[in-house]
Amino acid sequence: MAKIFVSIAAYRDPELLPTLNDLIANAKNPKDLVICIAWQHAEEDTWDTLDKYKKDKRFKIIDIPYQEAKGVCDARNLIQQQYDGEDYYFQLDSHHRFIKDWDQELKEMISYLQCRGYYKPVLSTYLPSYFPDKDPDGRLHEVWSLNIDRFMPAGAIFLRPQGLDGWRQMKEPVFSRFLSAHFIFTIGKFVTEVPYDPNLYFHGEESSLAARAYTWGYDLFNPHKIYAWHEYTREGKKKHWDDSQDWKAKDDASYARFRKLFGMDPGCTPCQRKLLGPYGFGMVRTLEAFERYAGLKFATRQIHKQTLLHKLPPIEGDYESGLCNMIKVCIDVYKGSLPETDYDLFAVALIDEKGADLYRNDCSESEIKGLLNADENDKFIHIWREYEDTRQPHSWRVWPHSKSKGWMEKIEQVISYE
Repeated sequence: MAKIFVSIAAYRDPELLPTLNDLIANAKNPKDLVICIAWQHAEEDTWDTLDKYKKDKRFKIIDIPYQEAKGVCDARNLIQQQYDGEDYYFQLDSHHRFIKDWDQELKEMISYLQCRGYYKPVLSTYLPSYFPDKDPDGRLHEVWSLNIDRFMPAGAIFLRPQGLDGWRQMKEPVFSRFLSAHFIFTIGKFVTEVPYDPNLYFHGEESSLAARAYTWGYDLFNPHKIYAWHEYTREGKKKHWDDSQDWKAKDDASYARFRKLFGMDPGCTPCQRKLLGPYGFGMVRTLEAFERYAGLKFATRQIHKQTLLHKLPPIEGDYESGLCNMIKVCIDVYKGSLPETDYDLFAVALIDEKGADLYRNDCSESEIKGLLNADENDKFIHIWREYEDTRQPHSWRVWPHSKSKGWMEKIEQVISYE
């Protein structure tokens, strides 16, 4: 009879109805679901209707015209305000498919972990993909995990999925460093202890939520089996930033808030963090405890070598000596600034504030061809460079060389840290 509060933030999504249908059809106890939807919709999207469920007593629908939407974190905060003491909390996106009896299996796994002494367990991961146009064909049947890719220039952590090594031999979930915003299953009091910060926009949502949960005494687990699938590409489907005129300002303010939470800006003090109120850290564990567990140091943007190697937490052995300053930068060059067809070298450098090279790693002719031919619909080429240094680059420079015309005009851009 245990109730599950299901949180679904939907933005002009044609997969919302199929997701709801599949969620209910595959639940062992569908009557025990309380489904709250932040329904951000447009009148012209004729497929985006919830008429089927508007009179269903299990549903709480927050009607939000898309012009009034403020972003996914705000939507999830509004959903959590509808929480009414349900036993479990299940956070999703609006584009999923589910295994049979997903609800029973997830509840049993939480109970199993609690019997092991983890009284506040969280199950979360990046789910394997499904593809709406050919579903159920094409579903990936591999368990994924969440791994850090890099600290972004503006401070937030960028996460990416990767297959969980050895999952077929596992008999129980394994520890995780982070949470996935599209799949969180835990006890209901999570909603009141770790409420969603409506002032975050997009990047930084998952890593900040993980750290805050950990400091409230929650233990983070990556499932060892598949419970659901998720649509990732959503090609051609509207996102909030496609419609919003002020999304960039929201994004910049969100990055600043993330840096404030983790004390990443000069002069940021613990007293300033207290101003975040319920969206700050808990009192069961410290931020430093999370950093040692996860292999991170936010203030200096350092990542432990074990974390970079995607070894499961917690960090083994000495923590401090394993920290390194890994700089990973994506250099986006507009194709319109590359008019020639016979480039044989790009001199690529990351530069400090005085104009001196911090790091140089040029593009060969073969790499250039690969970059230019990677995606004909993309207006940019994306040059990735990764190296270890304690100094953050101020700007980047790409200096193209043409076989027929020699050195061309340098392309330079300051890297934004705001």
